[in-house]
Amino acid sequence: MASGVAPKDHHSVYPAIAPENFIGALENKVALVTGAGRGVGKAIAFALAHAGAHVALLARTKSQLDEVAEEIKAKYNRNVLVFPVDATNQPDVAAAFEKAERELGKIDILVANAAIIVWRPFLYSDFNEDFKKIMDVNFTAPFFLIQLSVKSMHERKSGVVIAISSQGGILRFAATAAYSASKAALNTAIGVVQLELDAQGESGVQLYALSPGTVKTDMLGMYGLHEKDMEKMQPGSTKWWRDLHDSAADPPELCAQTCVYLATGKAKELRGRHIDAVKDIQSIVDQADIVKRENLYDMCVKELGR
Repeated sequence: MASGVAPKDHHSVYPAIAPENFIGALENKVALVTGAGRGVGKAIAFALAHAGAHVALLARTKSQLDEVAEEIKAKYNRNVLVFPVDATNQPDVAAAFEKAERELGKIDILVANAAIIVWRPFLYSDFNEDFKKIMDVNFTAPFFLIQLSVKSMHERKSGVVIAISSQGGILRFAATAAYSASKAALNTAIGVVQLELDAQGESGVQLYALSPGTVKTDMLGMYGLHEKDMEKMQPGSTKWWRDLHDSAADPPELCAQTCVYLATGKAKELRGRHIDAVKDIQSIVDQADIVKRENLYDMCVKELGR
């Protein structure tokens, strides 16, 4: 059993991450947010802009991006660029990244948020439409953008990368083999990249995997739910997922403000680890010595007798 005091769970924005604590904290920083047209990504873009950052917004739907951009400009008077780009199209993503750095300035903060999910048991899944597509969107696409960002940040010895992950990358949920594998891969890759950067000495670049909590967004909804296949696996399982969706109570702002907290460098001692936005981040930071000594909040397998 791990040492330390368990952090309190929060299901709303709490004092340590409250927006009023970070006004101007990211002044003149440049952030790039993927999946920024709606839901959690939209909330993250707003929160970073409120803290002072200029933002580049990337998603597939231009109308949604334009709406977010106009609201940010009106509320916070920040510079905003929109990129209606498919995150899996690497040439388009690279071009967007280059333009963002050229017109807004070097990327200081990357939040890789774009993701998809399909609720479908493994036995009935289509490899290309389910497994490969999910891995392309949820792992390959963010990792490509993470590499672009880390190379730029490493040259300046400064920057923060936040990959929006999921408890599905740690826990086991039936009918999510592809999704869970994609998030587990992302969690592990974040830790490995941080390990490599730290091996070279103080790199100044911090990477985190962050679970957003249980947020009622389109992705948690039913659009990817294969009900017949779910019922073949286990009668009643569709109702379980519907109940999960209906009970989702964590606001997107909880994740968004945690991103701001991480982007300021306040959690530097936790870099390379998986954080859950529901858990009190200040409590974890205050116990960073225990976290590092016992290697907590990582993807290591705990074995008997060790």
